[in-house]
This record gives sequence, C-alpha cells and structure tokens, in this order.
Amino acid sequence: MSRYDVIVIGSGIGGLTAALLCAKVGRRVLVLEAAKQFGGFCNPFSRKDFWFDSGIHYIGEMGKGQSLRRQFKRLGIYDDIGFRELNPEGFDRYIFPDYEVRMGKGADRFRDTLVADFPHEREGIDKFFGLLAEMEEVIRLANKISGAKSVLKLAPHAKLLWKFRNATFSQILDTCVSDYRLRSALAGPCGDIGLPPSKASGFMMLGLLSHFLSGAYFPKGGTRAVRDAYVTALEANGADLRRNSPVEKILTSGNSATGVRTEKGETFLADIVISNADAAFTLGTLLGRDKLGSRLRRKVDNTTQSLGSLCAFIGTDLQIQDHGIDDANIWHYPSYDVDSLYQPVLDGDLGVEMAFFLTSPTLKDPGGTHAPEGKHTVELITFASFKPFEKWKDQKVMRRDPEYKELKERLGMDLVKRAEAYIPGLADHMEVHEFSTPLTNTSFANVPMGAIYGPEHTPEQFGLGRYRTAGPVDGLFLCGSSVQGAGIGTCVASGTMAGKRALQTPRPPRLSIPAALRARLTKSSAKT
Repeated sequence: MSRYDVIVIGSGIGGLTAALLCAKVGRRVLVLEAAKQFGGFCNPFSRKDFWFDSGIHYIGEMGKGQSLRRQFKRLGIYDDIGFRELNPEGFDRYIFPDYEVRMGKGADRFRDTLVADFPHEREGIDKFFGLLAEMEEVIRLANKISGAKSVLKLAPHAKLLWKFRNATFSQILDTCVSDYRLRSALAGPCGDIGLPPSKASGFMMLGLLSHFLSGAYFPKGGTRAVRDAYVTALEANGADLRRNSPVEKILTSGNSATGVRTEKGETFLADIVISNADAAFTLGTLLGRDKLGSRLRRKVDNTTQSLGSLCAFIGTDLQIQDHGIDDANIWHYPSYDVDSLYQPVLDGDLGVEMAFFLTSPTLKDPGGTHAPEGKHTVELITFASFKPFEKWKDQKVMRRDPEYKELKERLGMDLVKRAEAYIPGLADHMEVHEFSTPLTNTSFANVPMGAIYGPEHTPEQFGLGRYRTAGPVDGLFLCGSSVQGAGIGTCVASGTMAGKRALQTPRPPRLSIPAALRARLTKSSAKT
C-alpha cells in the first residue's frame, strides 16, 4: 500500500485541474487513469501523419483578463499552450435550408446581425439580449461570491432566477420572439450540449451563449498541447500519474474516504479522493449505494446521460479553403424544426438526416502539427443514441463483429457524403479516415453510454439539479461534466472548485516515529 495526500480518479480536464492545483502547493498527488492515455476527451490520436482532436473544438473566456485564461495562468500552463483567436466576425456558422447566420465575438455584433435580418423582431431581440446581459451579470457575481453574501448580491436578479428556474430554452424564446427562422438561429448553439431547445435548460443555454460571445479560441497544437501541458506540469510538481489503472472501489472508514482499490488489486491510501469519473458511477458503484442517503440514491438512479456521437476524422489532400471553408465551425441544419431533427435520435433511430458539425483543425491552427504541409484534417460530428449499439458493448475493442464494423463504416460514409455539400469530392480524397460511434467514446474516454456531455443538460439536471462538489462522505469530492456542466471552461472550473475544497480540508496528524526507531524498523525490514 502507498500513501498520498490526494488521489484523483480520472484524467479528464477537471481531474487534471484538481490534481495540478493540489500538486502545486506541495500535496503528494496520485492520478489514476483507466484508459491507455491521459486526457479523457483531451486525448488526441494519430493516423499516419495526421493528428485528430476528439474533444476541444473551440474555447471561450480566453481573452485578456477573462476567467478561463486566468485559471490557466494560475495553473502555470497558459504560456506552455498558447491560443489562437478564431475569426471574431464569425466563428460559428449556423446553416439552414435558405438562411445562414454567423455568430462572432460580441453580443452587440450578433444582436445587430439578427436585427438586420429580422427587423420585425427588433423588440423581441432586444428583450432576449437583455436577458442574456442579466444572465452574464448573475454568472459574474456567482463566480465571485459565496455563502450568505451570494443571496444578497443576487437579490436584484431574483425575478429572473425564479421565473426561468425550470424553463427550457424554447420557453425563454417564447417570451421574446416568434419568427421560426429567428428562433432556429438562436437555437443553433444547442448542438454544444446535444439537446433541442424544447429540452435544453434555458439557463444553460444563456450561459453557453455568454461564454462564447466573449470570443472563441483554439489551442495551438490542439488537444495534445493542452493535455501535455497538464501532464508535464504535474510531473514537474511531483505528481504520480498512472495509466491503465481503473479504480474498482473508493475505500472508507466510517464516514470518511481513506483511499482507493484498483481493479488490479492495488490499494492506495489518502484522506482526500477527487473523482473526475461520472458522478452517478462514482457514487453508485465506486463508493457504494450503502453510503448514500435515499435522496442521493434516487438521484443516481434517475440521472440521464447526454447523447453520444458519430464522428468522421479525415485527413485529405484537398485544399478545403478553396470551397469557402475557414476557421469557423459549420453547424448544418437540414430543417428549421430543430426539435424534430433531434427526436428520432433521442428515440434511438439510426440513419436519419440529423444536424451535423464540420470543422477543420488545420485551418484553426495554421502551421500546426495536425497534418503534413499542404494537407488538412476535417472532423465531422453528429449525434447518436447508445441504444442501437448496446448489443456490442461487451465485445472487445477493435475486435467487434463484422455487423458492427459494417454499420460503423456505412454511417461514417453517409456522414462524409453529406459533408460533400461543403467539400465536394471529399469521399474520394481521404488519405486516412477513422469513424467512431458511442461505443468508441465508452471504450476510450470511459464515459457511460457514450455520452459526450455528461448528464444531459435539462432544467432538472442543471444548476442545483447537478451534482455537488462535496461527496456524501468526508474527503470525497467530485469534478468534471457531472458537476457544473460540460465543456472545457466548466470542467476546469469544477476541477478548480474540487481542488480548493480539498486543500481547505484539514490534514489529519501523522504519527511521528523517532529517527532511531525508524532506522531500526528499516534495518529489520531490509533483513526480512
């Protein structure tokens, strides 16, 4: 058995943040990762000379003085990564059957674009952006205050918080605008949480818009640069990082965490355990239902996960910029009825004409290492339920039966063919390609049901409906997408909170062994 001050389960961005925060102040930290590589969805992969990002596609709050940039600077990794700002004129393109709108840096810019396109909705647009501005102020205050002061500072916004506490994004839109094309344009970013506006938390969507309207950025070197900066900093601060080490059990004594046991049978002791794994899995399986109160057991049982994804990762010799592709993400919506696009997928259907996301890391990070000179990477993503793939979940990775492989290839090629509306000839110019399904997410990122956003962001599972940082036993803390929400910014924030709470926990006294006795014990142990 080995003893540490802090054990972190899982090396997603939240877990790495919590681990680094503790290591930098001298805590002895152990990070246990179940997968072959560190990083979770920040773990890239390569095919020949092409590198692909499985997670980060853009990040907000990275401008001078903004929150995520400040957190990276405090962790000491900002300068090791470097970030490139994406086109402030429009880093997201929402494309509908006969309408396209770009969302760029600045709420006023986006508002003015929408007013120009929908002058008859000017009053409603102003109302919507007024709600957005108020939500930004709520987020700013909530990030700066705590305890009883929070109630007083947030009191002026009580009407907003109460009125929309259980509202979906559609219900917020209902109070502002009616034009179906405008509503769809405002719902374009719903893809960032994988839910249609009728199911997505209204507060989550306002927070998401606030996050990106301050500007969007991409890490130089992609996810590999982010992951490697964390790992390098952790090692430099004395942390012990172990791959291929899935945790089987969180150990306790009475009502306190005492360490973990891995599936290999190794036992590691610590008075602080921070889990970046899915909260329902952490509490219901790793900790055990017997440690949960009835209310928390119901929460674990009723947690619903977000959708999984179907992805196509492509290396091509096509000059995709010649077809109008730039560093902006494309959100392709084949219908204005965004809810109807999601519903078959939520029901578990395959082969439907769902919305999809198209991005090119080589155009976001020109001169980077994603592809050989003169070539490009293209990444395509659409949503999929875990249900159609469940029958293959127990088969070994890379050894699943031909039926699964044929289905994955067919779905991947269908996605490529649809993307040819933007990049003609793409299917015939794939130097390398890799397709993935929700099973891939489960296998390589260890997420339940292939969920790419953690627990889905419905009103019931957002805010107070999400999991708390502090676990049900002393010394256990949670971070990651189960806590504050999905996305790099929220996961880093959750890791920061977990790390701070861990450091605030009093360190129990250690038994001091006199030097002479310690020497005799060491000598006796050596003889044995």
